[in-house]
Amino acid sequence: MPPVRSRAVLRRLLLCSVVVLGAACDSGDGKDLQEPTEAQRAAMTTSTSTTSTTIPGATAATVPVTLSAPVAAPAFTLQAPWPDGGAIDVRFTCDGENRSPALSWSTPPPGAVELALVVTDDDAGDFVHWAVAGIPSTTTQVGEGAQITGAIEGVTGFNTPGWGGPCPPSAGETHTYRFTLYALGQQTELPDGFTGDELISVAASTAVAVGEVTGTYTRAP
Repeated sequence: MPPVRSRAVLRRLLLCSVVVLGAACDSGDGKDLQEPTEAQRAAMTTSTSTTSTTIPGATAATVPVTLSAPVAAPAFTLQAPWPDGGAIDVRFTCDGENRSPALSWSTPPPGAVELALVVTDDDAGDFVHWAVAGIPSTTTQVGEGAQITGAIEGVTGFNTPGWGGPCPPSAGETHTYRFTLYALGQQTELPDGFTGDELISVAASTAVAVGEVTGTYTRAP
């Protein structure tokens, strides 16, 4: 147990904090220290975090300290060729070339062993337009119209595998499409021919992080 400091010693330690204002610390030469003036007290820098130390026989002393802010883990993000919520180019839709868009994403967080991608229509009961499982956790992008090496494409709401582009049922109708990338803590291990709904069920229960981006498409009148 550390030795108990006297009230006089504690007072000397506290008075040392005003050296930048011209007050000197007691060096043990027997000279008395001068109390700081009110102006000096007002000019003393304080911090937002403090540590309290109570010494027996003395009043509680509060010593300002600086604490490091916690470092937040980087976000898991997904990027599309359009800004989040922006218009999807017609070439990616049933009215154009029906090509899957290029996508890129940030490095998955630690613990991710596999990625899964699902594209759904917010305005059609989460109709599935793309379902991809088994994406290697080291992969960070897929090119336009390309397939991801090692990944498996499931069956969409069109009852076909692969990409099914935006295709609102009525002319002039606008739908919002949600691209969701799951970083999974375990492998999906789904059989060939799995559906998008099956992938969503597995991914939602094993995800350690999720990245999303949305886009809109308006069917031409």
